[in-house]
Amino acid sequence: MRMNKFLTISLLMEGSERIRMAREKKLENPVTLFAAIEKDQHDALRFIAFKERRSIADIAREAIENYIREKSEKYTIVSVS
Repeated sequence: MRMNKFLTISLLMEGSERIRMAREKKLENPVTLFAAIEKDQHDALRFIAFKERRSIADIAREAIENYIREKSEKYTIVSVS
C-alpha cells in the first residue's frame, strides 16, 4: 500500500478493533486537520500508536495539546470560536 504525504487520521482495522478505537475519543467540536509531515515523523507516530494501542489521531491530539500548553506559558492564546 502506498502512503501519501498527508497524515492519515483513519486507520484500516478489523471490525471490532475499529469500533473500539472509534469510541475511545468523542470530540465535542471536531475539525479535520490535514498536515504534510516527513515520512520519518509518520513512521514514528505509527510505531508509538502501535506500541500504545492508540490511534495516530489520538497521539497527534496529545502532541498538539502539549505544544499548545507549552506555548500558552509564553503567549496569551485566545480562542476565536
